[in-house]
Parts: sequence; C-alpha cells; structure tokens
Amino acid sequence: MRRNMYVAVAVLMLTLGLAGCSGGDKSQEAAERAETTAAEQTEEEKAADISQVSETSEAEKSEASKDTKENNSKETEEAEAEETEAEVEETSEKETTAAVNHSGFLFQSNGITMGMNEDVAPILSGLGNYNNYAESPSCAFKGLDKIYSYSGFDLYTYPKGSVDYVNSIYFIDDSVSTPEGIRLGSTVEEMLAAYGDDYTEEYGVYTYTKEKSTLSFIVTDGVIESIEYIAITD
Repeated sequence: MRRNMYVAVAVLMLTLGLAGCSGGDKSQEAAERAETTAAEQTEEEKAADISQVSETSEAEKSEASKDTKENNSKETEEAEAEETEAEVEETSEKETTAAVNHSGFLFQSNGITMGMNEDVAPILSGLGNYNNYAESPSCAFKGLDKIYSYSGFDLYTYPKGSVDYVNSIYFIDDSVSTPEGIRLGSTVEEMLAAYGDDYTEEYGVYTYTKEKSTLSFIVTDGVIESIEYIAITD
C-alpha cells in the first residue's frame, strides 16, 4: 500500500516538473490526472483492505462456528452416554428385582425382603456390614455353612455349587419382628391371631409351614421365647 502511494507521489512530482517546462495548462492537467490516478489507487487499496478484513472475519466466523458445532456434538455425545448408562443401570435393577421370586415365609430388615432358599449375595449387599461372621464345614452340603450376625438376628446360609443360599434366620432379641408384628416376648394369643391355627405343636414348639419354609415359635408359659425361619431343602 505504501509503495503505491510513493509511486503516485513520484508521478505527481514528475508531472509538475514537466508542467514547468511546457506551460501552466499542461501542468494543471497532468496534476489532475496524477491526483485522479492516486485517488483510484487509494480506492483500490481500500477495497483490497476491506476484502481482506472481510475474508478474515468470515474465516474467524467459520472457525467459531466449527468450534461451537464440535462443542455441541461433544455435549450431545456425553449426554447420550449418561442416558445410556442410566438406562443400563435401571434395566439391571429391574432384571435383578424380577429374578428374585420370593416365596414362603418372608423376613424384612433394613428395607430388604428375604426368604428361605434365596441367593444370599444380594441380601448381604442390601443389609450392609454385619456384626460378626463364622463358618464351618457343612454337614449336609459340599462346602461351608456360614453365619452372619446382624442387630437382632443371625442369618445362616448353606452352599450349593458356587452359590450360598439362605438356610435360616434366628431372632436373638426383641428389636426385630416378623412382618406380621410377632417378636420375642409376644404371646401365644398374638401368634394365633397373626398366623391362625394351621400349625403343628410338639413340646411347646409351634411350627407353621408355607411352601419351602417353616416358621417356628418356642413358647414357655404362653410367651414366645424363640423365633426361627428355616428352609426346607432337598
């Protein structure tokens, strides 16, 4: 741009010099032509500058648009990934819930429902930390019988293959109760009101049977002093 201006000035000076030799009119005419030429060159340079600025602006806009699209695409992919993960977790929970087929007499603790002969792994996970643990070689199965002690009850398991199953639940104090509200210290009358008279009784042991489970109450002087759920196994 500066070079073009220098050329224009040189042309003007040369024209003025020639004008001094050939007369005032020619000098004036040459000066006017030089000014016109310089003005045209200046306009062309302005147009070129504007075009360059416009191209730069368009390039910046294009780059900004590209960055925005990439960010939006990334955010969309992350959102879709999170949604997919949530759907997988929800499906897994539904499948786990559907897989548990509760039957027989049921016991509940810490929001967990458990029945006899059920896979103990999800039950242990739901109950949380136990207070004590013991194990011994099983007399009836190949593997280890295990005892998990929680507040108010003991949970016994038996092995079958690579899985442990609920064998029995034994109440150790009156801080827990059956879903029907019977606990240690309840009376025989309360037990009969809750479970009816479809039981067997021998030496003060009242036993109710339901599917592959039993619920036994040991009664002394009309008061329940022992409660135990027991699995009926093959």
